[in-house]
Amino acid sequence: MKKVTKSTIAMAVGVTLVLLIAWDGPRNRIELFMERGSIENAVRAYFQAEMQRDYPKLYACLAPSSAYRRAHTYQQFLEDVEKSPVKIQEYRIVDIYRLRDNHDTKTYPGVEKYVQVEVDVDLSFADTGTKSTCNYCFTFLKEKGAWYKG
Repeated sequence: MKKVTKSTIAMAVGVTLVLLIAWDGPRNRIELFMERGSIENAVRAYFQAEMQRDYPKLYACLAPSSAYRRAHTYQQFLEDVEKSPVKIQEYRIVDIYRLRDNHDTKTYPGVEKYVQVEVDVDLSFADTGTKSTCNYCFTFLKEKGAWYKG
């Protein structure tokens, strides 16, 4: 029987770590493929609520652990959205990418995953009567199995 040396163990651990790190990218792409429908549903729900000014539903689409939800009550949220002159007329999902695990569970213990959602948004401004198309990248979070806007 061969004697196992410390250098052999260290090399095996190193190879294992490299494989785990290299696997992270393909694993996230596979997970994104499998999660895409749920993410798109969350994005659609958020924008439909925004366009219909369905404020209870809109607030429910915001991640419970998001900085905004943690800092604002529903009443404060209502004050913010009701005075905004900006209205979303239409949106188009451009891309969904960069699905990743939560590596900061101390700050965001309820977050399982993050993903980026790029969206083109047609806006109208009630105060100026102007319109604009903007490209935004939103972070969506997965908490307790559900996707929310971050």
